[in-house]
Amino acid sequence: MSEDSVVNTKFRMLELLSELDEVEIDTIEQWISSLAYRKDLERKKSLQRSEKILINIGNSIKKIVPFEAEMPTEIIAPPTVGDQADCNKTNTCHVDEFLFDEMEVEKLVKKGKLKRHYCTDCNSRNIEDLIYISHSMSRQALQYIFKVLLPSDLEEKQILDIGSRLGAVLYGAYHFSTAGTIVGIEMNKECCDVQQRIIDQFSMDSNRIKVVHSDVMERSDLVANSDIIIINVLDFFMNNEKHKEMWHFFKKHIKKGTYLVCNRSMSDTLDNLDMFEELMDWLSICKPNQLENEIFFDMEDCNELFLYTVN
Repeated sequence: MSEDSVVNTKFRMLELLSELDEVEIDTIEQWISSLAYRKDLERKKSLQRSEKILINIGNSIKKIVPFEAEMPTEIIAPPTVGDQADCNKTNTCHVDEFLFDEMEVEKLVKKGKLKRHYCTDCNSRNIEDLIYISHSMSRQALQYIFKVLLPSDLEEKQILDIGSRLGAVLYGAYHFSTAGTIVGIEMNKECCDVQQRIIDQFSMDSNRIKVVHSDVMERSDLVANSDIIIINVLDFFMNNEKHKEMWHFFKKHIKKGTYLVCNRSMSDTLDNLDMFEELMDWLSICKPNQLENEIFFDMEDCNELFLYTVN
């Protein structure tokens, strides 16, 4: 490292430390002087190595799916209730968080491949912000799920991803967890084909990771045998009646003690469907199982992930 690099590094450290009070500075000093940071640094580097694999997977997916990452045969429609009911075809843009992180989005905006705004009356100055939505989870969210929210000892457990689409959760579970069985269930055949192609291309163990082409409500066996179920927001993929039917199905078939991971609070989801009173006692919210790993994450990026257990 050059002398200029050392000076620049010290500058950045002082910038960070200047925002702390004396108690916080003392805590950081103890962390460094005890050399505990060395162990944390190795774990951070391990996460970065695994993330690079997911970046390579994402780059491969970009080559075989449309830019919007929505397959031609998928039926995707804005919801009519809930926190995304303001979305429509004019004001909404799908940007897949697994394929494009924030830095990549900014690059695409600068190149003119993505827009931040849309015109409401065809006059340039009367514009509104576009709503960016993602039907996948980001790499950071996946790391947080498997390195903070869920237990570390998953060797004998089965993970089920509901609506696995391009497979982001499956690849995250494969590389960030010790889960013995990882299953994605997806109704769209094109999406299933993409997932299987990636699993084969990256030589993932087919005994450990698999994709099932089916409606989840036709596979109660998979639901009942899973120990962890991950559900991304499904509002764009089914109407309210189908959504209610699905949650009744889950209540009937998900076994007691199963972990449920969602990227929106269940109270909001059930409120939107007028089912809160009916299902409020079915789930209990959980604390993260690996709190010691929160040091590796920007918590603002992970505050929309929720962990529940089935009562």
